[in-house]
Amino acid sequence: MTTLFLLPVVVTGLNTVLYGPAARELLLLTSKVAAREGLDASFICAPGTEDNCRRLMYGSESMNIDQPGHARPISSGEAIQESLQKANCLIFVGYDAPIDAKSYSTLLDTTSADTLSKVVLLSKIGVTKAKSGFFGGADAQLLESEQALRKICSSRNLDLSIVRAGILKGGGAGDEGNDFGLDRCYYNTLLDVREASVTMAHDKFTLGLDCRMGDCVELPNMFTQMGSKSSFEACAYEANRIVVAGGVVAAALHDQPIEFTVSAEKAREPPTMDDWRNALARLSPSSSSPAVVDNVLVK
Repeated sequence: MTTLFLLPVVVTGLNTVLYGPAARELLLLTSKVAAREGLDASFICAPGTEDNCRRLMYGSESMNIDQPGHARPISSGEAIQESLQKANCLIFVGYDAPIDAKSYSTLLDTTSADTLSKVVLLSKIGVTKAKSGFFGGADAQLLESEQALRKICSSRNLDLSIVRAGILKGGGAGDEGNDFGLDRCYYNTLLDVREASVTMAHDKFTLGLDCRMGDCVELPNMFTQMGSKSSFEACAYEANRIVVAGGVVAAALHDQPIEFTVSAEKAREPPTMDDWRNALARLSPSSSSPAVVDNVLVK
């Protein structure tokens, strides 16, 4: 029997603004998880896309209105400025497209130095090992983006946390009656039958967490990646979008800067925020052996 994934909402008072030029599923999902955890969450979207964003997060009945406890799409200059000036935390989704230094500066310049205290970046595994210049490819651009954000945050005395993930799968509601991720209508946007099947299976069976410090997971060669494309088995270089979104929110709530990698692990339900808090508390450079917290493997 399936159950709704509903947690008690604890109001944190943390005003959070999210921005990402690509990876729309991650932006919407992270915003939804943030609001579910009691954060006052708003995310920047393109004008005219607000209703579709609400539909993907909460279903058709939530279109045309921002309900209490829901993440809010914002697109007008006035709404973006108002949200940024109240923001305690900025979350940047830079997973598959680099965010340029000008965009970082523009958004951060609009915030209040008396209010903003932390920044979280969602990035990819292997970025810190990318080669600079043309031969580094897309990862080199992501590395340049990371370095630009590090420099800006350092100059402004802002805490910066970075969450990394490998190949992403899943992101929907899971079994009928659950609300782990985006609304069930998200599955209808997946036109490839194989992708849709793997996505739904990942949302049912691969919601656990293998959490590791730093940028420590190697992405395998293309042939190995192709071999696991149709699988929902857990592996270190893959992660479920739902779990990654939870990790980003956990990093925003964590009391100090942290950098860690999220990998896939078997489980029928994603880790709760209490699981995340325990996992991040146990993560430290001096940890010498894995520790298990419910369905969370900490390394």
